[in-house]
Amino acid sequence: MVKLDDGVFDPAVKVHSARAGQVQHIGSARKAAEWLLNEWPMKIDTAKARVARKACLEVLEGQRKAAAARKAFREAAEEAGILIDDDSRPPTGTVKRNR
Repeated sequence: MVKLDDGVFDPAVKVHSARAGQVQHIGSARKAAEWLLNEWPMKIDTAKARVARKACLEVLEGQRKAAAARKAFREAAEEAGILIDDDSRPPTGTVKRNR
């Protein structure tokens, strides 16, 4: 379970796991930092990934807001091609249909 001091992401960021077909729900700066350090594809260690690691660690040290770390992690995941983007989907039940 995520604690408040873990820097909760609202909503969680969904990414493709290294294992084919698996999805990871990254719901906090702590989880994102762990994921960036242990699961991140090292061949895709870009400046955005390094910024995301730093941002997540700063949240855990109380120096930054979780929203900033979420944004940095999301941007790094998008650049790496592992982001599962559902932020652009309309909320359930609000889709208008043409008749």
